Amino acid sequence: MGASMLYEVLEPLPDARSALLFARQLLARFGAGAPDLPALCFNDIATQEQFQYARQYFTCGTFLCSKRDLQDSRVQELWETLNRLGFRDTSSGWVETELQPELASLWPLPQGVQFQLMKGKTPSTFPIRDCDECTETEIDGAVAACGPLSIGVSWFSVLRGLPNSNLSGVQLCLNSAWTEQCSEPAPGRHTVYLSIGTRNSDADARDWLQGTGLRFGESQLGW
Repeated sequence: MGASMLYEVLEPLPDARSALLFARQLLARFGAGAPDLPALCFNDIATQEQFQYARQYFTCGTFLCSKRDLQDSRVQELWETLNRLGFRDTSSGWVETELQPELASLWPLPQGVQFQLMKGKTPSTFPIRDCDECTETEIDGAVAACGPLSIGVSWFSVLRGLPNSNLSGVQLCLNSAWTEQCSEPAPGRHTVYLSIGTRNSDADARDWLQGTGLRFGESQLGW
């Protein structure tokens, strides 16, 4: 996919619905032509609250970590607990599980361990398909039901007046914020970014951003 520069638009966003509305307003204001279908993705389950909430909609997930992290004593203890519950590695550092209630006690997870909801193991409330593209109606439903879950929505679109619009568009992060080329959990925080690619000069990028009349945070490398 490549990389882009993301700029957080500094705007109070008290809830998921207002954040979605604001992202769409930016798309309507600065987008030129029809954007691509929005892409929806779920971040890792980082808290016990998120896990308990996810059980309402999802049936399966995956614990995963690197081979190096598997040597950590805390990770080994977690893997042993999963083994006692009947869940074993399908490959090194990869354990698929059902979202059983007793797994909630495992949070917070040891550093280096992630838990991801599995694609294809969800009803239509949260559409997750191999391509990750959704209709706007499906995005409405997912945002309305996301609760404490951390999700991201991206719209690729030419941005009007930007010299080079490769990888430009709008990025929405719910219960999360962008940092170090990925979205990190931030419960209760919703953020919206303008993506302007990496092919615009610093001067062109600065002039275009200033011309929007918006306030921005520091630039970050993103999608």
